[in-house]
Amino acid sequence: MTSIESNRRVRKFRKERRGNYFFTIFFIPLFIGIIYLGVKIVTPYINDQKIKPKLAKAEQTTPVVKAEPIAVEEPNKYQTSYREKVNKIIKDSNNDDNIIQSTVNEWKPTITSQNGSHTVQYSFHSQDFYEMEEAVSNAILLTKEDFSVWHLSKGYDEQSVKVFVATTDLSYKYIVYLHWVNQKGWLPILVQEVKELKY
Repeated sequence: MTSIESNRRVRKFRKERRGNYFFTIFFIPLFIGIIYLGVKIVTPYINDQKIKPKLAKAEQTTPVVKAEPIAVEEPNKYQTSYREKVNKIIKDSNNDDNIIQSTVNEWKPTITSQNGSHTVQYSFHSQDFYEMEEAVSNAILLTKEDFSVWHLSKGYDEQSVKVFVATTDLSYKYIVYLHWVNQKGWLPILVQEVKELKY
């Protein structure tokens, strides 16, 4: 009899243990999941109800902007002196098919080492010629090694010249008009790109 009772007790104990295992395996993760979901659902509401700092409202005022003086570039006093003459040269050459384009920029005279009264020197070995080359170089934006002077001729008066130049590869040809400015040097006043150098 005692062995049967003890067997019943063992079976009963085993059943209870099985029930405990089932509770542990099923209900504990379920309980943890419910707590997790509850926290996820409630957190946004808690964040919305956090105390926000009160910001002082500033009065709207229009900022005072100080007007700065606009830099106005003064017209080139040298170019304005010869504008009428340049316009006449361009107008006279409008029907010339040899001229590709005429260019006028705000050039300034090249620095000269010559003093006193000036007489144009057409010699290729003169200081005047060297300074003419410098002026041409400034006007066509090439170094003296990139072009050569083919011919010099008198311009529209005694203190002006026409310089016929071509790039060393003969891709470009120009007639550069220069005018002598006393104590300053040679001033480019007009550059005309041409198809052929006709002089």
